[in-house]
Amino acid sequence: MNKLSLYLHFPFCKAKCSYCDFYSLPRQEWIPFYEKALADSFQAFSSLAPDRKVETVYFGGGTPSLATPDGIERIFTSLRESFLLSENAEFTVEMNPESASESVLTAFSKAGANRISFGMQSAIDGELEALGRLHRFGEVKKAVSRAREAGFENISLDLMYGLPYQTCGSFRESLEKALSLDPKHLSFYLLTLSPEVPLARFAHLLPSDETVRKMYLFASSFLRERGFEHYEISNAAKKGFHSRHNTVYWTGGDYLGIGPGAHSLVDGKRFFVKNGIEEFVSARDPLDRLSDFELLTAEDRLMEYVMLSLRTARGISLNKVRDLADDDAVRRFREKFKLWEKHGLCVSTEEGFALTAEGFFVSNEIITELI
Repeated sequence: MNKLSLYLHFPFCKAKCSYCDFYSLPRQEWIPFYEKALADSFQAFSSLAPDRKVETVYFGGGTPSLATPDGIERIFTSLRESFLLSENAEFTVEMNPESASESVLTAFSKAGANRISFGMQSAIDGELEALGRLHRFGEVKKAVSRAREAGFENISLDLMYGLPYQTCGSFRESLEKALSLDPKHLSFYLLTLSPEVPLARFAHLLPSDETVRKMYLFASSFLRERGFEHYEISNAAKKGFHSRHNTVYWTGGDYLGIGPGAHSLVDGKRFFVKNGIEEFVSARDPLDRLSDFELLTAEDRLMEYVMLSLRTARGISLNKVRDLADDDAVRRFREKFKLWEKHGLCVSTEEGFALTAEGFFVSNEIITELI
């Protein structure tokens, strides 16, 4: 039976962070109506990927920790009634520390969630304030403690680097404080600002490119020294705790996104749910909110494979490139990788080539040149 991953979008926040361009709104009065609509939509969405066993579920946002305990029970009950779930499925829930209450954590645990991803972002309160975050580091510590009391051991923390006023020293402090909480997984993302977000007006306060490079390379070596595998550009984990859900994206697996703004890739077709909370809640048929289906071309498949495989420590397989393109592409790729290898940007593997930490940092340039 073919495998499938599910992404459930919860598009609500207490307040919009100054750097965020994801689809989410501070419209908490709509939460109970949305919870019902989301649960009621599962049966219709399951028809888009029939006879699939769901291996991972990711409840993201927005801020899923704003969900109500009754809504959480309704959503996960409907999920099990509508989809065939693997017995050892990975259930991840994103949470913000300030809203990770005991009641919400207990409700998610009882519903079957087994992995929590906390949006810590920084351990420096001034940096959190500059980002418009509502929590401070003290609340992160309390939230992690409450999560463990609720039965969660697989805990991931998100950090960001390249923040306003951030230094190499303050980023190191954030890493050290994050590891003091004993997470199994840690993500570290470069702050990128679209022109539309409020924080873009303060781009002059961001660290220099060279400082950002030092932060990234330090994080990679720091985490490796402490027993983490840097298995993807922005992710490191203790052995056995890689994010199974995100690995589906990076390896080209099928995933179905449910909720406004959620994207899907099923059987080589890409589509998404149109934005609009009220429209999603009021739709007579939730599938009416879908975009047109886009069938991936051979060129699309090669481009996606190159972009995604080079995000991972496993790297790119030249045999796969041959399957998607031809021998000429393999020859061209090999020549470029051999050149980059001399500069320490990649290493040879049994299947092809994988980027080093230095290569990860300039991966956009490498991918652009390849494709």
